[in-house]
Amino acid sequence: MVGMDLAPQDVVAEVLRRIAPRSLAACRCVCKAWRAVVDANRLLRADLLPLTLDGIFYETCPYNEPMLFSSPATGRRVTGKLDYLDWPLDDVFPIMDCCSGLLLMCYHVVNPATRQWVRLPPLPPSCTAAGCTRCSSQNRYLVYDPALSPHYEVFLIPNIPFTLPTGHICMHICRDDESVSAMEWPPSPYIVHVFSSKTGCWKERSLLREGEAAGTVAEVKAVYDTVSFFLYAAYWKDALYVRCEEEFLLRINLLHDTYRVIKFPDGNKGYTVPRIGKSEKGMEWALRNVIDLQRVVEIYPANHVDGPNWVVQSEDQMDLVLKNDINLQPADDKDKAMTEGDFDWDSDNEYVVSTNDWDNKGGYRDYFYCLGFHPYKEVVFFHGAFRTVAYNFDSCKVLYLGEMRYGYEELQESFSYASCWVRNLPGSN
Repeated sequence: MVGMDLAPQDVVAEVLRRIAPRSLAACRCVCKAWRAVVDANRLLRADLLPLTLDGIFYETCPYNEPMLFSSPATGRRVTGKLDYLDWPLDDVFPIMDCCSGLLLMCYHVVNPATRQWVRLPPLPPSCTAAGCTRCSSQNRYLVYDPALSPHYEVFLIPNIPFTLPTGHICMHICRDDESVSAMEWPPSPYIVHVFSSKTGCWKERSLLREGEAAGTVAEVKAVYDTVSFFLYAAYWKDALYVRCEEEFLLRINLLHDTYRVIKFPDGNKGYTVPRIGKSEKGMEWALRNVIDLQRVVEIYPANHVDGPNWVVQSEDQMDLVLKNDINLQPADDKDKAMTEGDFDWDSDNEYVVSTNDWDNKGGYRDYFYCLGFHPYKEVVFFHGAFRTVAYNFDSCKVLYLGEMRYGYEELQESFSYASCWVRNLPGSN
């Protein structure tokens, strides 16, 4: 403490600059001198952290470059065009996950706000058995909280390959054996690979199960091979929640390397598509057809053009963002008003409709795809028939956001996005 007090202010500022925001806030309270250094150098800037929802990143099938659906305020500063990565421009890879402003691609971790990126080292083999090609089905998830640390982790979570018999990934049993189908899933220990930006390499991590398994391999295996495209995850309070197969999720305790199986409510296996995510009060999930949004189609016709500000970023807008320098200044009053107005649930807002008197009767129903959850409100986003809406759990109101068009291709993956303007991504280019 004495040494820091005697050090020049620029040295103290450089030391404090390397501390995560939550710890920096505690350091600011140590003494008046440190508080003066933090304030004078604007080291503690909450506006740089991902504390507000800025839009929704989505992709279509066949995979195209990520698209951003947001207010114009966000579209002027952030883009999903990732031409600056070290891959051939004719190769497009999907978004695997999104966490606190970072995107996890197949081979990269990217911050689209600051345009910093890291290429991950080659993936470790999912099975050490010689010649094994069956134990290769793994999903990738990102864990990151810039308020706690600049470092992030990437998890490879094994799931059951579509074609049985399959290998038991924990025990590396890869032969054609009927006993494989009778093995419990997930196993204990559950062996996963984790990349840490602290070490810069992949390492095995052994997770011990608390409670019962979800069932046998044969019982919990996905009905359809395409289910692997919808296995989303969410990070909340030192735990990673991962949807596995079709009927359950894992709560992985990152502090104690344990996990617990949580089963979804009963549904039609192979037809329901549960979507999990983090909202204001914690973990949430939504099941297809639980919320009837058919009236949205009736209230907001397809040619509706007036109203809310959320739009899909055009190619020209993407190029313009990349031509401009990264702006770390706080949003001006106009942009703030536009962003806050996107979620005005006032009853006088003509784009807010109460669903309390809606019934479930009627004939044909358009399918509304769950785009994700608002990380800081009790709100979930849905899209169907080109209409995109936000549904408020507390008030049972629907807010029309705009039209998210993407031609004749199929909407494949989507992620709620909160911009992170902290420029300290470890190992970034």
